Amino acid sequence: MIPKQRILLLSVSSLLALSLNGAHAKESDYNQAVTIDAGRQLVELADNKVTFTDKVVVKQGTLDVRASKLVVIRNDKGLQSMTAYGAPATYYQVLDSGEPIRAQANQINYDITSRTMTLLNNAQIKQNDNIVTGYRIRYFIDKEQMEAESQGGQDRVTTVFLPEKQQKSTKDEAQK
Repeated sequence: MIPKQRILLLSVSSLLALSLNGAHAKESDYNQAVTIDAGRQLVELADNKVTFTDKVVVKQGTLDVRASKLVVIRNDKGLQSMTAYGAPATYYQVLDSGEPIRAQANQINYDITSRTMTLLNNAQIKQNDNIVTGYRIRYFIDKEQMEAESQGGQDRVTTVFLPEKQQKSTKDEAQK
């Protein structure tokens, strides 16, 4: 393996670890190896880009990302972004609280510089049975803020909260 290619691939691990830090994933996730499984990988050294295609699966501890394509970009300072594409691309992770979080969109982008995760086009975040949907959902990791947007009035942002009693019974059923 070419040294520059090895650095780029090792940087993928750093990018995923950074995304886990912001999501408050289980602490044990940080100690796990990152595995990217795909049918094809294209490394473009001149552009500092690695593209994985054909049923891409990214795993690290409880983190599980699935996409038809994953593009990782870095520069001299390190990783810049990771973008998963699919119909939809999916994201799953267990938080420190033990609660799983699921997200999906046609495009999931994690920007290192702004420490922002953006779900674009048919975006959905689900925790327990509470769901937020919209055209674009953006999570600002450092601020722990989320904003959801419609697409210029063509659709609406929808949030569904289940009553606490219903959430508890759903959680109890899932644990059986």
